[in-house]
Amino acid sequence: MMKRVPVFGISLLAAVIAVAQAPVGNEDYQAWKQAQALPVTAPVHPQVHPEHQGHPPGTFRDDDDCACWITPDPTYTTINNDSAWNASGWGNGDDGSFGPVTLPFSFMLYGQAYDQVYININGNISFGNYVYTFTASGFPMTGPAMIAPFWGDVDLRGNGTGTNIVQYKVTPTALFVNWTNVGYYSQHTDKTNSFQVIISDGTDPAIPGGNNVSFCFGGMQWTTGDASGGSSGFGGAPATVGANMGDGLNYLQLGRFDHDSTDWDGPYDAADGVAWLSDRHFSFSTASEDISPIFTSIGCDTLEIEAGTSMDYPMMIIAGGPGQVITGTSQCSGIANYVETVNTPGPVVDILSTLAPTASEVGLHTINYTAVNDALPQVSSTYIIYVKVLPSTAGVGEAVQGDKLSLRPNPATDKVSLSWPEGKRPALVQVIAVDGSVMLSQIPSPGKVQMELNVEQLATGLYTVRAIGNTGASTIKLVRAADR
Repeated sequence: MMKRVPVFGISLLAAVIAVAQAPVGNEDYQAWKQAQALPVTAPVHPQVHPEHQGHPPGTFRDDDDCACWITPDPTYTTINNDSAWNASGWGNGDDGSFGPVTLPFSFMLYGQAYDQVYININGNISFGNYVYTFTASGFPMTGPAMIAPFWGDVDLRGNGTGTNIVQYKVTPTALFVNWTNVGYYSQHTDKTNSFQVIISDGTDPAIPGGNNVSFCFGGMQWTTGDASGGSSGFGGAPATVGANMGDGLNYLQLGRFDHDSTDWDGPYDAADGVAWLSDRHFSFSTASEDISPIFTSIGCDTLEIEAGTSMDYPMMIIAGGPGQVITGTSQCSGIANYVETVNTPGPVVDILSTLAPTASEVGLHTINYTAVNDALPQVSSTYIIYVKVLPSTAGVGEAVQGDKLSLRPNPATDKVSLSWPEGKRPALVQVIAVDGSVMLSQIPSPGKVQMELNVEQLATGLYTVRAIGNTGASTIKLVRAADR
């Protein structure tokens, strides 16, 4: 049986938050928290992307071996309203914490080993103490050490089929925690978020490349609860994604999010759009005091491309600490016509590669990425993308092609038509900028063999159109031409 957290004072992290907690007592606590909520007004950012509305995470990849999202099975333990402790006591379900969970392995965070962890309902796991603070702060900050896939005011009390599920599983080498379709305070489920964190001893195959932390996101639709200055899930105090040692010095931040958009201007700058996180994967190591460069990719890690065609693939690498400059390289030895077309060192590196396999290269290949920072000593990390080269198919349109995809017109200034063969309808289509940002996302209509994309609002330049299916992702180059 799980050991229950003893009833002791407010955590150190809560003590450094400007908003004080109410005295223990369910009714008093909820009355106090409700008083923090702003009057209901019009939504700050009311748009909800249709591809992320009303379906569970991983819809496009749960059946794939390539998915970063690992769907919980019956071996997982569900954390419900009766099993989480908070300032109100047991069974409240809002701002709760579960644990400590004993780890049968050592998890390294900034050189410190931990063998116990608390799973906190508000989108984070902590070491040394529980955290039920609902208003997120930016890193660094003092308090318990924390890994935060998405620190925001999760509220498990809202209604809805398949919503508000938090589950975890411990293996000999890893801890898996999934927040599936969770709503926000107070009891809202009109928008939900789905995200996953995995921590390991650095050897578990779920996090390759010697890394020990993985963040995986499904549909991300809200950022802020009512008691944190939010309105309809947005505005107010931004949610925080990253890791924090709790000493006020060592930390990493992947972003803070307070509105519904795909904009992202870097990990330490202005607050960003939460939709940028949707379907995104982060992989990194926290084993030493210098965090390794962080790879982030979108969707499946397996590309499919037809021999005789070409595709562009973007990879983003983020520095593991503020002020660092990283250098990235990539190599695909199995495909002769592989070239990096964009690669600039900096705190964020965008590598754009073009692949043009031939008929003799049909089979499975890998793109091997390496990144190194300028810290002393330098820290490096690696990442792998798999490339499945398929035999050429004759007569699949006359336009520029990816894996059985065609675009007309291309270049384009306003609208383009994306086509695919009968029976090959993708589950999701995205238009991706050179820096990896998802600029457009659409779900194709059932029974169709083509769809229209409006690119009029895109800036002039090169983009990648990605079609995500059940067994991988296919891409095709799109050129947004200058307006006449």
